[in-house]
Amino acid sequence: MNDYEMILIRVMVVLFAVFSLLPYGISWDYTGSSALTMEGSLTTKLEWGGLISLSMIILYRHLPVAMSDLRSLNPFLVAILLWCIFSSFWSPLPGITFKRAIQLVGLVMISMSINMAPRPLALLIKYLLYPLMAILFLSLFMVITSPSLAIDYALGGAWRGALSHKNELGQVAAVSILLWQARACIDKLDIRFLLAAIGFTFFMLIMSKSSTSMIITLMTSTIFHILRKRRLNSDYPLTRIIIVFFCVILLALYVFYIQESRFPAWSEISSPIAHIFGKGSDLTGRTDIWELVLLEIRKHWVIGLGYGAFWLGPDSLSQFIISALHWIPLQSHNGYLDILNEQGLVGLALCILCLLAQAVSLIIMGRKDRTQAAFWAAMLFVVVVTNFTESSLFRGFGFQNVFFIFALVASTSANRRLRQQA
Repeated sequence: MNDYEMILIRVMVVLFAVFSLLPYGISWDYTGSSALTMEGSLTTKLEWGGLISLSMIILYRHLPVAMSDLRSLNPFLVAILLWCIFSSFWSPLPGITFKRAIQLVGLVMISMSINMAPRPLALLIKYLLYPLMAILFLSLFMVITSPSLAIDYALGGAWRGALSHKNELGQVAAVSILLWQARACIDKLDIRFLLAAIGFTFFMLIMSKSSTSMIITLMTSTIFHILRKRRLNSDYPLTRIIIVFFCVILLALYVFYIQESRFPAWSEISSPIAHIFGKGSDLTGRTDIWELVLLEIRKHWVIGLGYGAFWLGPDSLSQFIISALHWIPLQSHNGYLDILNEQGLVGLALCILCLLAQAVSLIIMGRKDRTQAAFWAAMLFVVVVTNFTESSLFRGFGFQNVFFIFALVASTSANRRLRQQA
């Protein structure tokens, strides 16, 4: 690639982080209508349309390599894209369904163009940290200068900074901590600078009061450092860790059964953990939404309602949920339920197969590039776990979905390059 193309790719990395994290249309009007938020604004369309156009230019200029990456893509990712497009035939809102399916295709194109750069993981980590740290500093500045805008007092004074919600600020901090650790493994960094950066990021994570992000930070750091090590003073370390983990769970269940002559209920398992992080055992009211969404799923559980056609705010198909809850949810807070609702059992099966194929791809990558495999494995864990409480998987231009699709493309592209090198 020439210098101009490399500059374009670096700009694309920075912009996809900014566009996927900052509020729609780069507007901090949190009182806007939810329907406008879901439909997006002209600014949003220009943002992502511009990125997709840049990706098309790069892909066209390197068409043979692009076709090689396309042929090596996760086959179930391709199947999901096609299924989302086909669902516009039975969707009650075919125009919206088709548009959102094409948006997913655009994200794949952006990911493919960025992965054409030499050492794409190192480039991604380096240039992704710039906008993420800038957003964290901007959030701190807004907390100091505009606390009424940057602090959500309805959620106990949790910081949301320059973002729409405290969970998004926590998500940025959690990803930044993992990125700093990965960069330290790839490039040489001054230890004082590294500790200062991680310390500031961890402070922002704490102030966001996002319990999910705190757990994710701990787990992803652990997974990354375990998997990137070639050995842990024993043969088959990962197998032994998994076996020990399940043995501890079985032992705890056995002790409970001996004492109570029954197995524990969900509330007994989740309540102690939830109370540590200030949550209820009903996952802060999420189960109320799940019960209502399940009523809708029963109507079309095989092929789904139509991709992206349900959560469109007031006067949409989700109006009965809004009326029952007396507030406006824009997702079910369970990504797998949303996939089942909009894409049906077929779409959910394709999603699970896509995740399994990604895991297999990372196992293959780990034989030749352990650091990269460990990093993407940690990100896979983030997506799989958080999607149980926040709808992010294959859902629009949200940061986690954009980053996950990038991970799917990056793993297959990297494996193709590693095979060529071999």
